Amino acid sequence: MIGTATLALDALLVFVAAALCTLIVRGVARKRAWLAMPREDRWHREPTALFGGVAIYAAFSLGLLAFVPPSRSLTGLLVLTTVMFLTGLVDDVRELKPQGKLVVQLTCGVLLYTFGYHFNDAIPWWIDLTVVVFWVVAITNAMNLLDNMNGLAAGIAIIAGVFRLLLYLRTGYDEGAIASAVFIGAVAGFLPFNFPRATVFMGDSGSFTIGFALAALNLTSSQAFTKSVFSVLLFPVLVLAIPIFDTAFVSMQRYFSGRAVSQGGRDHTSHRLVAVGLSESAAVIFLWAISVTAGATAFVLYEVGFSYAWFVGALLVLGLVLFGVVLARVRVYADDAPAVDARPGFLLPAEWRYKRQSLWVLLDLLTIVLALYASALLISPTAAADGSLFEAGRLAPVTVVAVLMTLFARGLYRVDWQDIGVREVRTIVVGAALGLAATWLLDITVFRTSHLDPRLLVAAWGAIVIGLGGTRVFVRTLDEKIRGLSPAKSDGPTNG
Repeated sequence: MIGTATLALDALLVFVAAALCTLIVRGVARKRAWLAMPREDRWHREPTALFGGVAIYAAFSLGLLAFVPPSRSLTGLLVLTTVMFLTGLVDDVRELKPQGKLVVQLTCGVLLYTFGYHFNDAIPWWIDLTVVVFWVVAITNAMNLLDNMNGLAAGIAIIAGVFRLLLYLRTGYDEGAIASAVFIGAVAGFLPFNFPRATVFMGDSGSFTIGFALAALNLTSSQAFTKSVFSVLLFPVLVLAIPIFDTAFVSMQRYFSGRAVSQGGRDHTSHRLVAVGLSESAAVIFLWAISVTAGATAFVLYEVGFSYAWFVGALLVLGLVLFGVVLARVRVYADDAPAVDARPGFLLPAEWRYKRQSLWVLLDLLTIVLALYASALLISPTAAADGSLFEAGRLAPVTVVAVLMTLFARGLYRVDWQDIGVREVRTIVVGAALGLAATWLLDITVFRTSHLDPRLLVAAWGAIVIGLGGTRVFVRTLDEKIRGLSPAKSDGPTNG
């Protein structure tokens, strides 16, 4: 098993190489006037050197060749990363069509699978292949979209690489650990030139390189994992929570507002944080902190197993969704009208009057499910782990529906979701009690099991009340904090 000192030395050497390459690339770009000029739909405000991705790719490739033992998987990673880098480089120069880039990404995803990069061999090959291809396309594009503010994409990539390195050290997979250390060093060598003040941008050549490399490094390759399949799948998702969240958030916001999803804009998570008063550096550091939290959660959950992993993971997802709800209220454009080039088509989501209320119901549904599982863990951890909660899950859906129906009947959804007062608290308390009472009646009259533990019902009632009330208080408090921030000045030119 490789030592941490060796990995640290490898990362340091690649870091130095990346920094030197970045200096050279920046100098050449300035001399030849290869600069990103300020544009209305981009965030930076000063001409900035381009092609920083060349330095990242060069340092990463040289590091892999120098430190990773030759293997079939290494050859695949090098060749396919080169293809993705060249695709991004051409896009930086000529601006390729989205369809062309998608074809390349799909092809690289399929080929990566043939080189042995899988999520887990325990699942059918065709499902594994589908997940791998989707994963490669999603993460590559997510990192590309995340490259919208100084240091954001590079910092998130480094954090994700660190947690992947820790997992490979934990599982004893030396090749993956070395490749992760090389990746960290390559991106870290570029970061000082991109944060807090950007003197060079990585461009699509850089974001495609780090996105594809991250996607590949978070696949299991030939390493045999003994943990649950679900835990293996959950780990990379949590490690890359910020790029996944930002992509989903921006896509949904543009779609529901009638804007073209593929259109660029200043409506990302980072832009909205700046719009409410954070400085650009503070917004980036805030998102870095969330990424560290998600990565640490993923690492701990991998150790404890599936029964707790999905629950805590779902809590993190719920927190990110609530965070998105607050950010969605921040205006980043002069008006809320659809973009000029938005194409006509199926606009029901943009015109639907009750999309906000539907979102509240879905969030409450998720909260109730988590509350039921939390109560089961409290009363009987074994029953929760083996799925015997509420008679092997048979009554859990009934409970969720019953509680939602009673809350709806008592008028909880007639007011804005974040409005929480005495009346709303009383509605939640009574509605949860009535819903659980209905579940108990169905249990003894229809299902006729009479096996519901009274302690479980009481714990579920308390968890539902705390969950539904807590999410509303969280959103209201966060919204007030954000709206109370005073405007802050920008601290430097930022990425497009």
